Amino acid sequence: MVRQTAAGRTKKEIIRLLKRAIAREVFRCLTTTVTVPAVADLRPARQARNITLTAAANHFGVWPAVISCIERGVRRDDTLANAYRDWLEAA
Repeated sequence: MVRQTAAGRTKKEIIRLLKRAIAREVFRCLTTTVTVPAVADLRPARQARNITLTAAANHFGVWPAVISCIERGVRRDDTLANAYRDWLEAA
C-alpha cells in the first residue's frame, strides 16, 4: 500500500486494484482444468481381496469413513489414495 500511495494512488484506487488482482486469481483457479486421479478401482480391489473397510482404515490409522469417502470419490486425498492403491496391490 505504501508503494501505491507513493505512486499517487488514492485508497479507493488501491482497493480497486487489489480486488481486480483477486478476481484474476479466482478466475484462473476456476477456469483451469485439473486432472483428478481415478479412484473407481479402489473399492472393487478391496472387495476382491476380502479386506474390510475397518482393516484398511486401521492399517492407515484413519477412520473407516475416510477410506469409504476416498473409494467413492467424495473426499480427495491423492497421497492416501496412492498409498491405499499400493497397499491393495501388495495385499
